Amino acid sequence: MWGQGDSFLVRTPPQNQSVNIIDTGGRLTFNVSKWQRKTDNYQAERTVINYLKSIGVKTVDNIWISHQDADHCGDLPVYLQKLRVNNVIVPAGMEENPHFLQRLKSGSFKQLIPITDQTNSQPGIFECFHPNTLGTGKNEDSLVLGGTFGQQRWLFTGDLDRDNELKMLRKYPELKTDVLKVGHHGSKTASDPRFIQQLRPQVAWISAGKNNRYNHPNQETIETLTKNNVKIMNTQHDDDSIFLSG
Repeated sequence: MWGQGDSFLVRTPPQNQSVNIIDTGGRLTFNVSKWQRKTDNYQAERTVINYLKSIGVKTVDNIWISHQDADHCGDLPVYLQKLRVNNVIVPAGMEENPHFLQRLKSGSFKQLIPITDQTNSQPGIFECFHPNTLGTGKNEDSLVLGGTFGQQRWLFTGDLDRDNELKMLRKYPELKTDVLKVGHHGSKTASDPRFIQQLRPQVAWISAGKNNRYNHPNQETIETLTKNNVKIMNTQHDDDSIFLSG
């Protein structure tokens, strides 16, 4: 996870048997010309991709894109250019989104796979809990992925909003996690108190850039986590890179 944008690397032993990326990070650009956007460097090339090459990884099995926002998939093109990528996995319906499809034209990969929580043939090492209907890749359509790594249960929620957090809990009333990737960078639009109470995470990771224009994380979210005795990790002042093996 780097700065304001989300990106996790999850690899399984032995010898990187399965290499997975959840979101790629990327820059949100405002009042910038199309030409300037094209000449921007991709942060992922200096961080994740250099790291992967340093440990001998040339192939990524699965890139999971939670939704369409640039800070979650803006750096996807450089992965497709610099590495061999097997599958790009998206919330169902996003495979028809023209803005997202434009990013895929910058490189190569084997398959584009849309999924919901009912998709039985999804690849990889995660269980999908959301979405359950077709969308276009908006925040409310975010992939929610769960998995166990290092004997800890993790839950990655993209930018899922409060209403859909609660809908997901009604469908999965036994859902719990040890570590939560906090939704929407700690915005008050996510992390409903009932959601946190039911999940009972021990640790919450917030990806938020220093002095970001949205003032993430929101104080309301911090108070919700604190009241539920959740240890808060924030990329503004904690280690901003997370690599999981398990």
